[in-house]
Amino acid sequence: MVTPMASRRLVTIIMLIVVTSLLTGCWNSREMDGFSIVTALGIDKVEEEGRYEVTIELVNPAEVVGGEQSTPGRASTTTIYSAKGDTLISAIRRVSEQTPRKIYFPYTQTVVFGEGLARSGIEVIFDLLERNQEFRSTPRVLIAKDNTAKNILSILSPLEKIPGQKLVKTSEVSGQTLGETLQVKIMEFVKKLTSDGIEPLASGVSILGQSKDGESTANIEQTTPNSLIKSEGLAIFKKGKLIRWVDREKARGMLWIINKIDSTIVNLSCDEKPNAISFNVTDTRTSLRATETNGIPTIDIHVKQEGEMEEVLCEIDLTNRDTISKIEKQIEEKTKVEIEQAIQIAKEENSDVFGFGEAINRENPKIWREKIKKDYEEIFPELKVNIKVDSYVIETGMRKESYIKE
Repeated sequence: MVTPMASRRLVTIIMLIVVTSLLTGCWNSREMDGFSIVTALGIDKVEEEGRYEVTIELVNPAEVVGGEQSTPGRASTTTIYSAKGDTLISAIRRVSEQTPRKIYFPYTQTVVFGEGLARSGIEVIFDLLERNQEFRSTPRVLIAKDNTAKNILSILSPLEKIPGQKLVKTSEVSGQTLGETLQVKIMEFVKKLTSDGIEPLASGVSILGQSKDGESTANIEQTTPNSLIKSEGLAIFKKGKLIRWVDREKARGMLWIINKIDSTIVNLSCDEKPNAISFNVTDTRTSLRATETNGIPTIDIHVKQEGEMEEVLCEIDLTNRDTISKIEKQIEEKTKVEIEQAIQIAKEENSDVFGFGEAINRENPKIWREKIKKDYEEIFPELKVNIKVDSYVIETGMRKESYIKE
Protein backbone atom coordinates (compact mmCIF):
# COMPACT_ATOMS: atom_id res chain seq x y z
CA MET A 1 0.00 0.00 0.00
CA VAL A 2 1.33 3.41 -0.97
CA THR A 3 1.42 5.87 1.94
CA PRO A 4 0.32 9.53 1.47
CA MET A 5 3.91 10.70 2.01
CA ALA A 6 5.23 8.31 -0.66
CA SER A 7 2.49 9.47 -3.02
CA ARG A 8 3.42 13.15 -2.56
CA ARG A 9 7.08 12.33 -3.09
CA LEU A 10 6.27 10.54 -6.36
CA VAL A 11 4.22 13.47 -7.62
CA THR A 12 7.10 15.83 -6.80
CA ILE A 13 9.59 13.69 -8.70
CA ILE A 14 7.30 13.53 -11.76
CA MET A 15 6.85 17.32 -11.72
CA LEU A 16 10.61 17.84 -11.55
CA ILE A 17 11.13 15.53 -14.52
CA VAL A 18 8.47 17.38 -16.58
CA VAL A 19 9.83 20.84 -15.73
CA THR A 20 13.41 19.75 -16.47
CA SER A 21 12.36 18.42 -19.87
CA LEU A 22 10.89 21.83 -20.72
CA LEU A 23 14.11 23.70 -19.96
CA THR A 24 15.42 23.66 -23.52
CA GLY A 25 18.21 25.88 -24.75
CA CYS A 26 17.82 29.28 -26.40
CA TRP A 27 19.54 30.29 -29.64
CA ASN A 28 20.95 33.43 -28.05
CA SER A 29 21.57 32.05 -24.54
CA ARG A 30 24.78 32.97 -22.75
CA GLU A 31 26.88 30.87 -20.43
CA MET A 32 27.24 32.97 -17.27
CA ASP A 33 30.63 31.49 -16.39
CA GLY A 34 32.00 33.47 -19.32
CA PHE A 35 30.86 36.81 -17.91
CA SER A 36 31.88 39.19 -15.11
CA ILE A 37 28.74 40.50 -13.36
CA VAL A 38 28.80 44.25 -12.69
CA THR A 39 26.97 45.23 -9.49
CA ALA A 40 27.93 48.93 -9.43
CA LEU A 41 29.17 51.46 -11.96
CA GLY A 42 31.07 54.62 -11.05
CA ILE A 43 31.65 57.48 -13.49
CA ASP A 44 34.07 60.38 -12.99
CA LYS A 45 35.45 63.17 -15.17
CA VAL A 46 39.19 63.73 -15.16
CA GLU A 47 39.05 67.47 -15.82
CA GLU A 48 42.75 68.03 -16.49
CA GLU A 49 42.68 65.31 -19.13
CA GLY A 50 39.17 65.96 -20.43
CA ARG A 51 38.44 62.24 -20.22
CA TYR A 52 36.05 59.93 -18.41
CA GLU A 53 37.15 57.47 -15.77
CA VAL A 54 34.91 54.44 -15.30
CA THR A 55 35.02 52.24 -12.21
CA ILE A 56 33.19 48.93 -12.12
CA GLU A 57 32.53 46.58 -9.23
CA LEU A 58 32.64 42.91 -10.24
CA VAL A 59 31.35 40.07 -8.08
CA ASN A 60 33.61 37.22 -7.01
CA PRO A 61 30.91 34.50 -7.05
CA ALA A 62 32.73 31.98 -4.85
CA GLU A 63 33.02 34.46 -1.98
CA VAL A 64 29.40 35.63 -2.32
CA VAL A 65 27.82 32.19 -2.09
CA GLY A 66 29.98 31.21 0.88
CA GLY A 67 31.98 28.11 1.58
CA GLU A 68 35.67 27.87 0.83
CA GLN A 69 37.27 30.83 -0.83
CA SER A 70 38.29 30.37 -4.42
CA THR A 71 41.58 32.11 -3.76
CA PRO A 72 43.46 31.36 -0.52
CA GLY A 73 43.85 34.39 1.71
CA ARG A 74 41.34 36.57 -0.17
CA ALA A 75 38.15 37.55 1.67
CA SER A 76 36.85 40.29 -0.64
CA THR A 77 33.59 39.44 -2.41
CA THR A 78 34.15 42.00 -5.16
CA THR A 79 36.95 43.35 -7.32
CA ILE A 80 37.24 46.95 -8.52
CA TYR A 81 38.57 47.86 -11.97
CA SER A 82 39.06 51.35 -13.44
CA ALA A 83 39.96 52.70 -16.86
CA LYS A 84 39.91 56.02 -18.73
CA GLY A 85 38.60 56.93 -22.15
CA ASP A 86 37.60 59.88 -24.32
CA THR A 87 33.99 58.65 -24.22
CA LEU A 88 32.08 56.62 -21.69
CA ILE A 89 31.88 53.52 -23.87
CA SER A 90 35.58 53.67 -24.71
CA ALA A 91 36.43 53.82 -20.99
CA ILE A 92 34.19 50.79 -20.35
CA ARG A 93 35.84 48.89 -23.20
CA ARG A 94 39.26 49.71 -21.75
CA VAL A 95 38.29 47.94 -18.54
CA SER A 96 38.12 44.72 -20.56
CA GLU A 97 41.90 44.90 -20.92
CA GLN A 98 42.11 44.02 -17.21
CA THR A 99 39.38 41.37 -16.90
CA PRO A 100 39.48 37.74 -18.16
CA ARG A 101 35.72 37.74 -18.85
CA LYS A 102 33.24 39.88 -20.77
CA ILE A 103 31.64 42.60 -18.60
CA TYR A 104 27.92 42.00 -18.01
CA PHE A 105 25.68 44.92 -16.90
CA PRO A 106 22.06 43.69 -16.47
CA TYR A 107 22.53 43.10 -12.73
CA THR A 108 23.94 46.56 -11.99
CA GLN A 109 22.24 47.94 -8.86
CA THR A 110 23.60 51.48 -8.72
CA VAL A 111 25.33 54.12 -10.84
CA VAL A 112 27.48 56.55 -8.84
CA PHE A 113 28.51 59.90 -10.33
CA GLY A 114 31.51 61.78 -8.94
CA GLU A 115 30.71 65.28 -7.75
CA GLY A 116 33.12 66.84 -10.27
CA LEU A 117 31.32 65.18 -13.17
CA ALA A 118 27.89 66.01 -11.72
CA ARG A 119 28.80 69.70 -11.50
CA SER A 120 30.11 69.80 -15.07
CA GLY A 121 26.97 68.06 -16.37
CA ILE A 122 25.76 64.48 -16.66
CA GLU A 123 22.97 64.76 -19.23
CA VAL A 124 25.10 63.26 -22.01
CA ILE A 125 26.00 60.22 -19.88
CA PHE A 126 22.49 58.81 -20.01
CA ASP A 127 22.54 58.34 -23.78
CA LEU A 128 24.67 55.21 -23.40
CA LEU A 129 22.81 53.98 -20.30
CA GLU A 130 19.48 54.18 -22.16
CA ARG A 131 20.65 53.14 -25.62
CA ASN A 132 22.65 50.03 -24.68
CA GLN A 133 20.35 47.00 -24.33
CA GLU A 134 22.47 45.52 -21.52
CA PHE A 135 21.77 48.47 -19.20
CA ARG A 136 18.49 48.36 -17.35
CA SER A 137 16.56 51.45 -16.29
CA THR A 138 16.24 50.34 -12.66
CA PRO A 139 19.69 51.00 -11.07
CA ARG A 140 19.70 53.74 -8.43
CA VAL A 141 21.39 57.08 -9.15
CA LEU A 142 23.74 58.31 -6.41
CA ILE A 143 26.10 61.30 -6.28
CA ALA A 144 29.48 61.10 -4.53
CA LYS A 145 29.47 64.08 -2.19
CA ASP A 146 32.85 65.86 -1.99
CA ASN A 147 34.47 62.82 -3.57
CA THR A 148 34.87 60.65 -6.64
CA ALA A 149 32.76 57.67 -7.61
CA LYS A 150 35.95 55.59 -7.71
CA ASN A 151 36.69 56.28 -4.03
CA ILE A 152 33.10 55.53 -3.01
CA LEU A 153 33.06 52.14 -4.73
CA SER A 154 36.44 51.20 -3.30
CA ILE A 155 35.23 51.24 0.32
CA LEU A 156 34.71 47.79 1.84
CA SER A 157 31.90 47.84 4.37
CA PRO A 158 30.82 45.47 7.13
CA LEU A 159 27.43 43.68 7.18
CA GLU A 160 27.06 43.70 3.39
CA LYS A 161 29.26 41.48 1.21
CA ILE A 162 28.82 43.63 -1.90
CA PRO A 163 29.69 47.35 -1.52
CA GLY A 164 27.34 48.41 -4.33
CA GLN A 165 24.48 46.70 -2.56
CA LYS A 166 25.50 48.44 0.65
CA LEU A 167 25.22 51.83 -1.09
CA VAL A 168 21.67 51.12 -2.23
CA LYS A 169 20.52 49.73 1.12
CA THR A 170 22.13 52.56 3.14
CA SER A 171 20.35 55.17 1.03
CA GLU A 172 17.09 53.24 1.25
CA VAL A 173 17.19 52.74 5.04
CA SER A 174 18.22 56.37 5.59
CA GLY A 175 15.26 57.55 3.54
CA GLN A 176 12.84 55.26 5.36
CA THR A 177 13.96 56.28 8.86
CA LEU A 178 15.12 59.91 8.56
CA GLY A 179 13.21 61.16 5.53
CA GLU A 180 16.21 63.12 4.23
CA THR A 181 17.33 61.03 1.23
CA LEU A 182 15.62 59.77 -1.90
CA GLN A 183 15.66 56.57 -3.94
CA VAL A 184 15.87 57.56 -7.62
CA LYS A 185 16.05 55.10 -10.51
CA ILE A 186 17.79 55.96 -13.76
CA MET A 187 14.49 56.03 -15.68
CA GLU A 188 12.99 58.49 -13.16
CA PHE A 189 16.06 60.72 -13.24
CA VAL A 190 16.14 60.81 -17.07
CA LYS A 191 12.41 61.53 -17.27
CA LYS A 192 12.77 64.61 -15.07
CA LEU A 193 15.97 65.60 -16.85
CA THR A 194 14.17 65.70 -20.20
CA SER A 195 10.78 67.06 -19.08
CA ASP A 196 9.54 70.64 -18.97
CA GLY A 197 8.61 72.16 -15.62
CA ILE A 198 10.65 69.87 -13.38
CA GLU A 199 14.29 69.22 -12.45
CA PRO A 200 15.77 66.05 -10.89
CA LEU A 201 16.94 65.38 -7.35
CA ALA A 202 19.36 62.64 -6.29
CA SER A 203 20.74 61.36 -3.00
CA GLY A 204 24.33 61.83 -1.98
CA VAL A 205 26.83 59.39 -0.48
CA SER A 206 29.99 60.41 1.34
CA ILE A 207 32.91 58.76 3.14
CA LEU A 208 33.47 58.90 6.89
CA GLY A 209 37.21 58.67 7.48
CA GLN A 210 39.96 58.36 4.88
CA SER A 211 39.08 56.57 1.66
CA LYS A 212 42.42 54.73 1.55
CA ASP A 213 41.68 53.13 4.93
CA GLY A 214 38.51 51.58 3.55
CA GLU A 215 40.04 49.83 0.55
CA SER A 216 41.66 47.04 2.57
CA THR A 217 39.86 43.97 3.93
CA ALA A 218 41.24 45.02 7.32
CA ASN A 219 38.50 47.68 7.30
CA ILE A 220 35.79 45.03 7.67
CA GLU A 221 37.75 42.89 10.12
CA GLN A 222 37.64 45.52 12.87
CA THR A 223 34.85 46.24 15.34
CA THR A 224 35.23 49.93 14.48
CA PRO A 225 36.01 50.35 10.77
CA ASN A 226 38.40 53.17 9.83
CA SER A 227 36.23 54.18 6.90
CA LEU A 228 32.48 53.96 6.28
CA ILE A 229 29.96 54.96 3.63
CA LYS A 230 27.35 57.49 4.73
CA SER A 231 24.10 58.44 3.00
CA GLU A 232 24.02 62.23 3.11
CA GLY A 233 22.05 65.04 1.54
CA LEU A 234 20.10 65.76 -1.62
CA ALA A 235 21.72 67.00 -4.82
CA ILE A 236 19.75 69.73 -6.65
CA PHE A 237 20.17 69.75 -10.43
CA LYS A 238 19.46 72.33 -13.09
CA LYS A 239 19.82 71.56 -16.80
CA GLY A 240 21.74 68.40 -16.02
CA LYS A 241 24.23 70.02 -13.63
CA LEU A 242 24.59 69.69 -9.86
CA ILE A 243 24.18 73.19 -8.46
CA ARG A 244 23.67 72.74 -4.72
CA TRP A 245 23.54 70.30 -1.81
CA VAL A 246 20.83 70.42 0.86
CA ASP A 247 20.61 68.25 3.96
CA ARG A 248 18.68 67.56 7.16
CA GLU A 249 15.50 69.65 7.63
CA LYS A 250 15.90 71.49 4.32
CA ALA A 251 16.20 68.18 2.46
CA ARG A 252 13.20 66.87 4.36
CA GLY A 253 11.24 69.96 3.36
CA MET A 254 11.80 69.10 -0.29
CA LEU A 255 10.69 65.51 0.25
CA TRP A 256 7.54 66.68 2.07
CA ILE A 257 6.55 68.54 -1.08
CA ILE A 258 7.18 65.69 -3.55
CA ASN A 259 5.46 63.15 -1.26
CA LYS A 260 8.56 61.01 -0.66
CA ILE A 261 8.56 60.74 3.15
CA ASP A 262 8.11 57.20 4.47
CA SER A 263 8.93 57.93 8.09
CA THR A 264 10.81 60.61 10.01
CA ILE A 265 11.27 62.07 13.48
CA VAL A 266 10.10 65.64 14.15
CA ASN A 267 11.68 67.15 17.27
CA LEU A 268 9.69 69.74 19.21
CA SER A 269 10.34 72.07 22.12
CA CYS A 270 8.47 71.72 25.43
CA ASP A 271 8.55 73.97 28.50
CA GLU A 272 11.23 76.04 26.75
CA LYS A 273 13.39 72.91 26.41
CA PRO A 274 14.49 72.32 22.78
CA ASN A 275 14.06 68.82 21.34
CA ALA A 276 12.15 67.64 24.41
CA ILE A 277 9.49 65.84 22.34
CA SER A 278 10.12 63.41 19.48
CA PHE A 279 7.20 62.73 17.15
CA ASN A 280 7.47 59.79 14.77
CA VAL A 281 5.68 60.44 11.47
CA THR A 282 4.40 57.06 10.31
CA ASP A 283 2.20 58.14 7.40
CA THR A 284 2.23 61.23 5.22
CA ARG A 285 0.41 62.22 2.05
CA THR A 286 1.04 65.35 0.00
CA SER A 287 -1.21 66.71 -2.71
CA LEU A 288 0.09 69.37 -5.09
CA ARG A 289 -2.32 71.33 -7.24
CA ALA A 290 -2.00 74.30 -9.58
CA THR A 291 -4.72 76.93 -9.84
CA GLU A 292 -4.86 80.14 -11.85
CA THR A 293 -6.57 83.49 -11.59
CA ASN A 294 -6.60 85.76 -14.64
CA GLY A 295 -3.81 83.67 -16.15
CA ILE A 296 -1.60 83.94 -13.06
CA PRO A 297 -0.72 80.49 -11.62
CA THR A 298 -0.68 79.58 -7.93
CA ILE A 299 0.53 76.34 -6.34
CA ASP A 300 -1.42 74.78 -3.45
CA ILE A 301 0.40 72.23 -1.28
CA HIS A 302 -1.54 70.18 1.26
CA VAL A 303 0.33 67.83 3.60
CA LYS A 304 -1.44 65.33 5.86
CA GLN A 305 0.60 63.62 8.59
CA GLU A 306 -0.09 60.91 11.12
CA GLY A 307 2.23 59.56 13.76
CA GLU A 308 2.98 58.65 17.32
CA MET A 309 4.81 60.05 20.31
CA GLU A 310 8.25 58.48 20.44
CA GLU A 311 9.95 60.30 23.32
CA VAL A 312 8.79 62.84 25.92
CA LEU A 313 11.31 64.61 28.16
CA CYS A 314 9.08 67.20 29.79
CA GLU A 315 6.13 67.39 32.17
CA ILE A 316 3.05 67.07 29.98
CA ASP A 317 -0.16 65.08 30.23
CA LEU A 318 -0.81 63.17 27.02
CA THR A 319 -4.30 62.21 28.20
CA ASN A 320 -5.34 65.84 27.83
CA ARG A 321 -6.82 66.60 24.42
CA ASP A 322 -5.73 70.26 24.60
CA THR A 323 -2.14 69.13 25.10
CA ILE A 324 -2.36 66.85 22.05
CA SER A 325 -3.85 69.70 20.00
CA LYS A 326 -0.94 71.99 20.92
CA ILE A 327 1.57 69.31 19.90
CA GLU A 328 -0.22 68.80 16.57
CA LYS A 329 -0.10 72.56 15.98
CA GLN A 330 3.63 72.58 16.69
CA ILE A 331 4.22 69.76 14.21
CA GLU A 332 2.20 71.59 11.55
CA GLU A 333 4.16 74.83 12.07
CA LYS A 334 7.54 73.08 11.96
CA THR A 335 6.66 71.16 8.81
CA LYS A 336 5.43 74.34 7.15
CA VAL A 337 8.70 76.13 8.00
CA GLU A 338 10.73 73.27 6.49
CA ILE A 339 8.63 73.40 3.31
CA GLU A 340 9.02 77.19 3.08
CA GLN A 341 12.82 76.87 3.48
CA ALA A 342 12.94 74.22 0.74
CA ILE A 343 10.91 76.38 -1.64
CA GLN A 344 13.14 79.37 -0.92
CA ILE A 345 16.27 77.36 -1.77
CA ALA A 346 14.76 76.09 -5.02
CA LYS A 347 13.75 79.62 -5.99
CA GLU A 348 17.23 80.96 -5.17
CA GLU A 349 18.74 78.35 -7.50
CA ASN A 350 15.87 78.72 -10.00
CA SER A 351 15.47 74.95 -10.10
CA ASP A 352 11.93 73.56 -9.97
CA VAL A 353 12.70 70.20 -8.34
CA PHE A 354 9.09 69.98 -7.13
CA GLY A 355 7.40 69.85 -10.52
CA PHE A 356 5.35 73.02 -10.06
CA GLY A 357 5.64 73.60 -13.81
CA GLU A 358 4.35 70.11 -14.54
CA ALA A 359 1.38 70.74 -12.24
CA ILE A 360 0.56 73.96 -14.12
CA ASN A 361 0.81 72.11 -17.42
CA ARG A 362 -1.51 69.34 -16.18
CA GLU A 363 -4.09 71.83 -14.88
CA ASN A 364 -4.13 74.09 -17.92
CA PRO A 365 -1.93 73.02 -20.87
CA LYS A 366 -2.98 76.02 -22.94
CA ILE A 367 -1.85 78.59 -20.38
CA TRP A 368 1.40 76.67 -19.85
CA ARG A 369 2.10 76.48 -23.57
CA GLU A 370 1.13 80.01 -24.51
CA LYS A 371 2.02 82.13 -21.46
CA ILE A 372 4.35 80.32 -19.07
CA LYS A 373 6.64 77.73 -20.64
CA LYS A 374 8.81 80.17 -22.57
CA ASP A 375 9.38 82.47 -19.58
CA TYR A 376 9.23 79.88 -16.79
CA GLU A 377 12.73 80.71 -15.51
CA GLU A 378 11.50 84.24 -14.75
CA ILE A 379 8.11 83.07 -13.45
CA PHE A 380 9.21 80.26 -11.11
CA PRO A 381 11.12 82.43 -8.57
CA GLU A 382 8.03 84.65 -8.24
CA LEU A 383 5.48 81.85 -8.14
CA LYS A 384 2.96 82.10 -5.30
CA VAL A 385 2.75 78.97 -3.15
CA ASN A 386 0.08 78.25 -0.51
CA ILE A 387 0.96 75.66 2.16
CA LYS A 388 -1.47 73.79 4.40
CA VAL A 389 -0.39 71.11 6.89
CA ASP A 390 -2.66 68.86 8.95
CA SER A 391 -1.01 66.73 11.64
CA TYR A 392 -2.59 64.07 13.82
CA VAL A 393 -1.20 62.31 16.89
CA ILE A 394 -2.79 58.86 16.69
CA GLU A 395 -0.67 57.07 19.31
CA THR A 396 0.98 58.25 22.54
CA GLY A 397 2.81 55.01 23.32
CA MET A 398 2.56 52.61 26.26
CA ARG A 399 2.92 55.44 28.80
CA LYS A 400 0.32 58.22 28.94
CA GLU A 401 2.16 60.58 31.28
CA SER A 402 5.86 61.40 31.28
CA TYR A 403 7.81 59.67 34.06
CA ILE A 404 9.39 63.09 34.69
CA LYS A 405 5.98 64.44 35.75
CA GLU A 406 5.41 61.45 38.01
